[in-house]
Amino acid sequence: MKTGNLIPILLVFALLVWIAPLGCAQPPVQGMKTTAPGQEGSKITVKGKIASTRSGYFLNGEEPPGRFIIANENPQVLGELAKQGNIVTVEGRLTYGADYLFIEKIDGKRYQGAKEPASK
Repeated sequence: MKTGNLIPILLVFALLVWIAPLGCAQPPVQGMKTTAPGQEGSKITVKGKIASTRSGYFLNGEEPPGRFIIANENPQVLGELAKQGNIVTVEGRLTYGADYLFIEKIDGKRYQGAKEPASK
């Protein structure tokens, strides 16, 4: 086999190996919202700080340690808490595996996540 034919074949193969994982990756679920915690969610109390990124809000837990993505976001409430940077006590349920937190109370006060838009 000539090396002139082998080089383009290897380049195409390398390109496919590089691109294939992008097509197989799962789409991000950051924008997914919930309106109620599933019965399967386990209750948890976390002390930590609310923080935000472009894609949403999360809780940096100190007790227990960990990063919990907030499933039921209310930007007005969470944005103010993120700005203040204080440690808060959050009561809620773990959903979607163990990474998403559905908040029920913050510092003992009932928390209401943002309402879902009405379907048309």
